[in-house]
Amino acid sequence: MRKWLRIILITGGIFIALLVLLILGMTWYIHANKDNFLKQITAQLNDRLSGNIRIADMEPSLWKSFPNVSIALKKVVLEDSLFQQHHHPLMDVNYIFVRVNTLSLLRKHVDVNEITLQDGTIFLYTDTTGYSNTYVLQRKSAAKKSNGAKDASIKKLMLTNISFIIDNRQKFKLFQLDIRQLDGKVSATDSSVQVTIISDILSKSFAFNTVKGSYLKDKKLQLNLSVIFNKRTKILTIPSQEIRIDDHPVLITGQFGFSEKPPPFQLKINANQVLLHDAASWLPPTISTKLSSITLTKPLDAEANLNGHMKYRDTPRVLITWKTTNNVLVTTMGEWTNCNFTGRFNNEVLQGQGHNDENSAVNIFQLSATLAGVPLKADTIRVVNLKQPLLHGHFRSNFPLTNLNSDTGESPILFKDGNANADLYYTGPVLANDNTPSSLQGVVQVKQGAFTYLPRSLSFHDASATLRFTGQDLMLENVNIQTQKSSLQMNGMVKNLLNLYFTTPDKIELTWNIRSQLVDLNEFKSFLAPRRKAKPSRSQQKAKMTRVNRQLDVVLASSNVNMQVQLDKIIFQRFAAQNVKASVQLTNTDILLKQIALQHAGGNMQLAGVMHQQGNNNNFNMNATVNNVHISQLFYAFDNFGMSALKSDNLRGNVSAKVNLKGNVLDNGSLAKNSLYGTINFNLKNGALINFGPLADIGNFAFRKRRLDSITIDNLSNTFQVQGNKILIPPMRIASSAINIDVNGVYGIDGGTNINLDIPLRNPAKDSAITDSAEKRKRSRKGIVIHLHAVSEKDGKVKIKLGKGDGD
Repeated sequence: MRKWLRIILITGGIFIALLVLLILGMTWYIHANKDNFLKQITAQLNDRLSGNIRIADMEPSLWKSFPNVSIALKKVVLEDSLFQQHHHPLMDVNYIFVRVNTLSLLRKHVDVNEITLQDGTIFLYTDTTGYSNTYVLQRKSAAKKSNGAKDASIKKLMLTNISFIIDNRQKFKLFQLDIRQLDGKVSATDSSVQVTIISDILSKSFAFNTVKGSYLKDKKLQLNLSVIFNKRTKILTIPSQEIRIDDHPVLITGQFGFSEKPPPFQLKINANQVLLHDAASWLPPTISTKLSSITLTKPLDAEANLNGHMKYRDTPRVLITWKTTNNVLVTTMGEWTNCNFTGRFNNEVLQGQGHNDENSAVNIFQLSATLAGVPLKADTIRVVNLKQPLLHGHFRSNFPLTNLNSDTGESPILFKDGNANADLYYTGPVLANDNTPSSLQGVVQVKQGAFTYLPRSLSFHDASATLRFTGQDLMLENVNIQTQKSSLQMNGMVKNLLNLYFTTPDKIELTWNIRSQLVDLNEFKSFLAPRRKAKPSRSQQKAKMTRVNRQLDVVLASSNVNMQVQLDKIIFQRFAAQNVKASVQLTNTDILLKQIALQHAGGNMQLAGVMHQQGNNNNFNMNATVNNVHISQLFYAFDNFGMSALKSDNLRGNVSAKVNLKGNVLDNGSLAKNSLYGTINFNLKNGALINFGPLADIGNFAFRKRRLDSITIDNLSNTFQVQGNKILIPPMRIASSAINIDVNGVYGIDGGTNINLDIPLRNPAKDSAITDSAEKRKRSRKGIVIHLHAVSEKDGKVKIKLGKGDGD
């Protein structure tokens, strides 16, 4: 072995042996003077404190801070004089490691440089009267230093697994920090003191006002913080540096001035690329709940400036600014994509009116976004009075109507073409449970629109309209829409739309004034069928459904429509009418025909009634007055009212009638079989029966020389009872040019006809000169009267037989 190496090894061995001997000597020395050291430490601490401190035991911990010595104090409890009343010791710690200068031990004096607290609680308590156990931290005024002793120079404080609590019941403050690790260092000069803290903390409560809740509730705090206190100016400065909240970096800088009372302070906090949800969770529930209805899926950059004073119930001036680009904002109104905006929060809108929710505002500047496919822009959006926040905004948009389409199947309208231009001012509440009335003012212009109303499978084209919002109401101006055969010009109004839209859509009433040159009602038969759910194709452009869009289907299904209609011409199957004037109301279950007047078949009609929609069947009740209508055209228009024996080709003349009927219309617009019930009171003038089969059968019996293929009837009146498949005919006389017939019985629409016919053989021409109707009827019964019986055969045809029917 080389000589130099052997020398190094020997020297190192000697050094280690001396070190071991030194450690053993120190250990023996501390144990030998344990009572003395414990007494000194306790006395030194009691000299500084006004309470009662108890230390259960003490032992050396030489390796913890070699070459200095650490003394471990076990179970250290510090109590104030009223502990027995409130039961909150100011300190209850399992271990306190006190680092002392080794040379000071040799002088039998403890010079404390560093203190470590481990496993315990520090509880600063203030009751409702203002009494606080923190008075024990004050130095006893009567205590004096003895024998020239000097204060210990504590340069470092360390905490491990310490629960630090400040509970002020008088000022409603509660701070509870579970300190997992904290290293604090103090560096002092003649002019300043610098304190550096490195810590890992779980914030259980950070409540400046327990009534309003806690900031940083259950948040992990990582503080690498350095502050500088200027002894001359008494200003505490926090240089710009980073702390972490739940591992998110936050820059903080600030200043506190302790030369004034109350001390003013300024703080500036920067949080870049933080999610709104995460930042909101740092705030107390009174604030975070107001943000819960708003979600930004991507992070934003925020800066907060706080200026205030450190005094009870002082709320600082807060100014927060933020910005974000290409974000997604999710609210109760829907999903706003491609969001770009800057913003500002200010809790002193009116100077001198206080820093409170009522005097606070949020401003959004230069917003551009897309809501359910609709691009929106707003120069400024303001939310004022955060106690009951109201939003004010001016929104503009220009977009193709196809952008409104939804792929979810919940939208009732499928747009195919057209454009919309919107310029709107909105004022309304922000919170979902706020019932403050909303206001919307401005105009939406629709041009060259084409769309399908999916629940009714109705397609429209060449649509244009002006939607004018006037606060609570909506005015529908210059609305023009066309179907394949119909063209409508409309103006309308919806009162109190904004208040009722989401809350009570069944109370919404839409008033329409409708004009048209031609309406083909066959295109609108789908209103007789059940309302269908909209189901757009998969290829349709995707867009997130908004709350407004979802509710639109509910509103259209539940609201009431009042229509004043003036039409030049309408068509429905065989029916055609002119100069139609109508008052119609639509509800979610009924069609109310209040007043309808029209011209038809050379005469006119007035109708009123109601149709109740229930699935494929639509029950109706109708009253109608018919004036001087050509009976042949009337029968043709209504498909001979379901009769096969008597048709429009067989009839001539003008009929007037009063009709009271109820029945059932199917969803295809046809009359349900055998569903009519009611009365028909009619009067036929200048009538004629042409090629009527039953009359031809009568002619075969006894009137071969008279022409019964075409007979005229001057006047015929009666009241028929309609009972499903039967028409009850009370006794009546058909006085014609060729024959007189006394009729009564039952006409069966689809079988079951049983009609008695009494036919005098006397020719009516012989009595034509008689003007007295009673005398004419008396003479007509002179001579032979043939009794015939019209009955339905098995094949459904009506046959004429001799004799009266059964039971006559």
